[in-house]
Amino acid sequence: MKILHTADWHLGQNFFERDRLEEQSAFLDFLLQQIEIHAVDLLIIAGDLFDTANPPRAAEQLYFDFITRLHALKHCEAVIIGGNHDSAPHLDAPRTVLSKLNIHVIGSLPEALDDAVLSFERGGHRLRIAAVPFLRDRDVRRAIEGESFDEMEARTKAGILRTYQDLATQIEGTRQPGEVLLATGHLTAVGGRVSDSERSIHIGNLGSIRAEQFPSLFDYVALGHLHEPQAVGNCEHIRYSGSPIPLSFSESAHKEIRLLTLQDDQSLSQQGIPVPLARRLLRMEGSADTVLRAIDELIISGDELAPWIEVSLTEGDISPLINDQIRAAAADKQAVVLKVGRKLRASPMAPHPEQANKAISEWEPLAVFEKRIEDYAGDLNSDTLKQCFNHVLNAVQEEDV
Repeated sequence: MKILHTADWHLGQNFFERDRLEEQSAFLDFLLQQIEIHAVDLLIIAGDLFDTANPPRAAEQLYFDFITRLHALKHCEAVIIGGNHDSAPHLDAPRTVLSKLNIHVIGSLPEALDDAVLSFERGGHRLRIAAVPFLRDRDVRRAIEGESFDEMEARTKAGILRTYQDLATQIEGTRQPGEVLLATGHLTAVGGRVSDSERSIHIGNLGSIRAEQFPSLFDYVALGHLHEPQAVGNCEHIRYSGSPIPLSFSESAHKEIRLLTLQDDQSLSQQGIPVPLARRLLRMEGSADTVLRAIDELIISGDELAPWIEVSLTEGDISPLINDQIRAAAADKQAVVLKVGRKLRASPMAPHPEQANKAISEWEPLAVFEKRIEDYAGDLNSDTLKQCFNHVLNAVQEEDV
């Protein structure tokens, strides 16, 4: 049995007022090719299928076109869970229809945990999946009047762990000999490398769950949310597949999907399949002359989409003339400059130096708040203020989806 783990497609992402549909369409073509080449039996999409709760119609069309083509292959089912960017009701709405096509959608945590456990059998191999979507605060914790933010964070984390443990206990009681067990999740695990394109999730700090806190019963945990492909800590069986395309200039160009093979002896092997890069996101930094030389040295192959460039000038003013020269030089090379900015020295207090050369409209909300309270001299310490802000931000984001 072959299982393919992917996540964080973010269909419909708007990047500097440009859509990513051409790149995402190229990835989906590649994904279907790999499903055919490797005779994949099950595709797992571990959350953030869409970039927003109300995705553009073109993004939805891309999704349903992919589902149609996947079903036409006749040999591959799919499990799709909701992420923090997804609207759970939006994902779940066509669930009944999609189930007839062997597409199993878990947008939000079902009231009956039985409904989150999916069973598959192929060629004598048995597989069960605890299909856990992004767990919102309301899924795992009831508000208690007067509790502190530390208590709220601790109970949210405990609720997440309890959900996994309850599912593991339930599955363990009915486990068949030789049955392989998987779990999914969409969260931040301690030790994961974070780029600047992930939205903070859960109350308090981003480090939510440690690898050793996942039930040891699971042979593999397919995670979404962090965009760099990676194992969690030293646990090779707990992994982020990463996003299939770079979603910010800070992300590396290395992208992959994860192929799992259930062997005849019921062992589970895995390998990464590199995803070809349809478009490069390039950061160029230095003086205007340095940037112009870097652009002149660009080599662009005929089959790649026009690279997008972010320029950070380290000296001199950004005059209209320099701006135009840089953009014209890129256009001559069939590349596009999305931004010309000045690299600023980051404040020693600021925990987000990658935000320093961005326009305020591009900053993450938490980075804006941290900048605002740098000179705050009130009674509350900055950590408490940030916890309060994270709680409000989390509540607002949950209302949006």
